[in-house]
Amino acid sequence: MNPVPGILDSNNHLFALAQRGQRFPSLITAIAIVPIMLAIMIATQVWMRVVFRSLLGDGAAADFAAELIGFLSIFGGLWLLLRFWSKRPFQSLGFERAQSGRRVARGALVAAMMMLATAALVMIPGAMVGPGELQKHGLTALGVGLLGFLATSVQSSAEEALFRGWLLPALGVRFGAWRGVAVSSLVFAMAHVTTRPTPLGWANLFLFGMTTALIALAEGGLWSASAWHAVWNWIQGGLLGFSVDRSVSSGLVASIQTTGPDFMTGGSFGPDGGVVATAILLVGIATLLTRRASHPGS
Repeated sequence: MNPVPGILDSNNHLFALAQRGQRFPSLITAIAIVPIMLAIMIATQVWMRVVFRSLLGDGAAADFAAELIGFLSIFGGLWLLLRFWSKRPFQSLGFERAQSGRRVARGALVAAMMMLATAALVMIPGAMVGPGELQKHGLTALGVGLLGFLATSVQSSAEEALFRGWLLPALGVRFGAWRGVAVSSLVFAMAHVTTRPTPLGWANLFLFGMTTALIALAEGGLWSASAWHAVWNWIQGGLLGFSVDRSVSSGLVASIQTTGPDFMTGGSFGPDGGVVATAILLVGIATLLTRRASHPGS
């Protein structure tokens, strides 16, 4: 039996998938595709918001539909790129069907444990806990919460497809897995400039990118990374009502506002901008680096 490759092995399955096409991108092409796809997403969201507001009026429903279609446009753009330029199937981004359900469940469970630990720790210095949407509106809020989770899942999966399915292998094949992880994580952090991160927020965005990149390499695909990304974000904002990248909303079960020092809690940026999240992400990265990469289909 062949030995299982290490997580940063140059023969990682995610890298092998990226080389199945007829064309492999240059460094300039690989990086340039990222802002192009993000520009398409933003333009789609702006246009769809105009369309849906004319049909549905100003309100959350129109904005929700526009946001969802905007992130779906990333999938569409990548599909066209792979189909007509790279000449390889969309699933070669890391969405192979084998064991997909198990991998989604595993990524979701790990993210839930990590975010709940983060939430508990940032509340230690003090927090104000307000009622959640379930307490305010009863079971009718559950449907809205599930729609929020759907939107978060689409957004997170689209970002994983772009940064870890497209960019990470394109860099890793040419320059090695570690450089691919580092550079793709840096580009991921820079793509969040509009959220005005704090210094710790910038660091944590980079570590967040490293975490999902290493999850993708450990799996040889994107199912676990996409689920981890979605559940981390949704529990933080959609379930517990913390601020997420300065976006404030009432959570499904609570609305939590921390009162401790900003360096620990993240302040107005949310827990992602504090040293607690830094520590949790570093523990996750250290744990992932001890793993071996999965065989295809395992």
